[in-house]
Formats: sequence, structure tokens, C-alpha cells
Amino acid sequence: MKLRFLIFESLQALYSNLLRSLLTIIGIVVGIFSVTAMLALGAGLSQNVLERFSSFANGDLTVTGDINYTDYDWVASQPYVSHALASMSVGGTDVIMFGSDFSPSVQTVVGDYSDLQSYEIVSGDTFDFNNPDFAESVVVVSDGFAAKVLEDTGRSVIDQTLTVNNQAYTVVGVIKSSSNAFTRGDGIILLPYNSVVGVLTNTKNFSSVAVLLQDSSYFEIAGQDILKSLNASRQLAFDSEDIFNIETAQAFIETAQETTNMISVFLGVVGGIALFVGGIGTMNMMLTTVTERTKEIGLRKAIGARDRDIMLQILIESVALTSLGGLLGILLSLGVAKIANSIFADSSIITILVNTQVIALAAFVAVAVGVVFGLYPARNASRLQPVDALRSE
Repeated sequence: MKLRFLIFESLQALYSNLLRSLLTIIGIVVGIFSVTAMLALGAGLSQNVLERFSSFANGDLTVTGDINYTDYDWVASQPYVSHALASMSVGGTDVIMFGSDFSPSVQTVVGDYSDLQSYEIVSGDTFDFNNPDFAESVVVVSDGFAAKVLEDTGRSVIDQTLTVNNQAYTVVGVIKSSSNAFTRGDGIILLPYNSVVGVLTNTKNFSSVAVLLQDSSYFEIAGQDILKSLNASRQLAFDSEDIFNIETAQAFIETAQETTNMISVFLGVVGGIALFVGGIGTMNMMLTTVTERTKEIGLRKAIGARDRDIMLQILIESVALTSLGGLLGILLSLGVAKIANSIFADSSIITILVNTQVIALAAFVAVAVGVVFGLYPARNASRLQPVDALRSE
């Protein structure tokens, strides 16, 4: 029997049981929509988190440990280093402004802050981050801290005084940096290095140095050279990690990617459960169809229909149901994604990304469900004996 006749008869059979076909299609629509929506949500989450982690991982390498200024200066002077930024977090601070207590992250930095943080000045100006001898009592704050102060006190921070452990500092600038996305508390305040040492902290040493390389593809070689040289300055084994450690941005991003991939798989499994239920519904309908059409199948086989013709017709009916359900499910996903993205337009985490890969996978799964769950009923129908089928009630 020619394929076009099989397709025509299959569609005609589905139309003759319109209500049952529609209910089966709805099950597939829900299943495909669930899978597509979950995968799209996972893809959007992965993209946003990786972008955040990429901006959060400053530079190509990060040297951590007990780092003095000489160590930093040596790292920054290497020919393969483009920019370097040494930083120290000041813990146990009491920050007060306009009589209110706040909990920002208090830091001091020396080096190429603008090249490794990609900040923009919201108001005021900054002090010279490259000058370790600058000791004026000024402070630069993040926009998060400025917003928190405005919310709690109703006042602007620019050109006003705040105290850190009873030491007075004048706010000279407000900056916005993409790397502040994961900062806890009330934003960040940056103090000059020489105004912190001996005043807010008893150490002169930095906790980390972020390094931007001339050629980021050589991050492994550069990291090994830095670790080797710093260890040599402390008379340690070249590969010792007792004092210094080298962390790469690539490893940091790969870890984040593994985490988001696990989340995407979990979301896909959740959506797959709904699709499995829809597939069971398709199989149930096809089994019922075979039972109701036993005499018809027997008559067809009696006048010459082959086993493969019967099997192919049932499979076509099953695939037609799931393909139509899949198409409607994908269209529904696209519509919901557009609405959701407009609602969460201001969110930097929630994004539903229905890309080509997600659509292609959903379409493939829809057809596969039709084949897998239609194969058993089709096989049963093809094995019916004409005499037994014609005798059935």
C-alpha cells in the first residue's frame, strides 16, 4: 500500500475518534511544554549564571595567600602580565553613617582596579588605586551601599562622612561594578591602602592578587611560573601550596558550568515525567483503537493487506498525534517564554531561553514518543490473524 494512502487513512481514523484524539494530544502538549519549558529555563539559568561568574572571576589568574607588596610588585612587572590588582578584605569593622549601622564589605586595593573590575562612576570620582602611598581619609562606595544608605536614611552619601571603627572617611565617589553581583551585605566600600594599614588592620599583606594576562591561553604556564617564583622567595618547594595558591578563572567557570548543567538535567527529568505520562496516554489510546478495529484489521488482512502495512498505519497514527501535540507544545512554550521574559525583564537570573537546540530536541522527542509508545500497539495489530479478527465481537 502506498504511503500517501496510509497517511490519509490514519488521519481519517484519528478524525473519527476526534474527542479521544484531542485528549491524547492535550497530554502530549502538556508533556512537551513541560520538557521545553524546563530545558529553556535551565538554558537561561546557565547562560545568566555563567555570565555572572565570568564577570565575577576577575582576570585570568588569582594568586591567594599571604602576599606582601613586593610579591605583588613582582607579579605586576612580569612581561606576560597585562594588569594586576592586589586586594585585602578588612574584617570586624563597624561602619556608621548618619547615625545608622551598615554592614558593607570593607576592602582596600592597589593596582589596575578599572581594568579588572570594569566599573563605571555613578557620581563623584575615585582616588588613585595604583598609588600605595595615598593615605587621605577618603572612601569610594558601591552603588549598592549608596542605595542602602538612601533607603535607610533618605540621604545621599556623596561628599558625606562615614566612620569605620571610629575612623572618619569622606565619600568621594560612587561606582557600579559588574563583579558586585554576588556581594553579601550592604555593598562595598573601598579605602586607600595606606589609610588602612596600621589603622584598621595589623597586617600589610594582601589576601589575593588578580592577574590579567597578555595572552589568556597561557594561563597554566603563567600560573606555574608565578607559584614557582613566589615559593622560591620563601625557600619553599616549587610546587608547594603551603603559602600561595593559584586559581584560574577557567576552572572557576567550569565549576559553575558543571553546577548549572546538573540543574538543567534535573529540570529536564522533571519535565520528562510529564511527557512520560503523555506517552502512556498515547499508548492507551492506540491499544484501544486496535481493539475497536479488530474486525477492520482482519478484513484488510483478508483482502491482502500485509503485516507491515497494518503496523505502519498504527505507527503513523501514533506519530501524528504526538507530532501535533509536540508542535502545539513548542508554540505554547514560545508564547509563555515571551510573556515570562517580559515580566522578569528586570531580573538578572530568571530568563527562559528557547533556543534552536531546545526546539529541535523537543520536536525529536515528540516524534520519538509516538514511535516508542505506538510500536507495541502497532505490533499487536500486525500480528492479528484474519480469521480470529473477523470472529471477534
